Amino acid sequence: MNEQEMAASAAACELCGRTHLPLTRHHLIPQSRHNKARTKRQFDKQAMKTEIACLCRACHSQVHAVLSNQQLAQNYHTIEDLRSQPEIARFAAWIANKPPGLKVTVRSHKGK
Repeated sequence: MNEQEMAASAAACELCGRTHLPLTRHHLIPQSRHNKARTKRQFDKQAMKTEIACLCRACHSQVHAVLSNQQLAQNYHTIEDLRSQPEIARFAAWIANKPPGLKVTVRSHKGK
């Protein structure tokens, strides 16, 4: 999916809902986990390659700052699962009303 297709298919960030900003591709099943035995048992190849969310850069960075790829593959492999994670939900609610050009610094909380 190229940038134009992504913009056409998802005009808003799937986590915070902000519009009029570039979107990034977030693999709901991280590519670094595709060759792991557990991931292969849990998901089929098609799902691993096609389960992609369109997120703004701030939300995408927050997801990876809060959760490891292993956590993403095992427990947070849908948008609904990501929204249920308290830190991500709080961040998405906070940034939802911010202007598109806002630069956000995220801090890693992995393993805490």
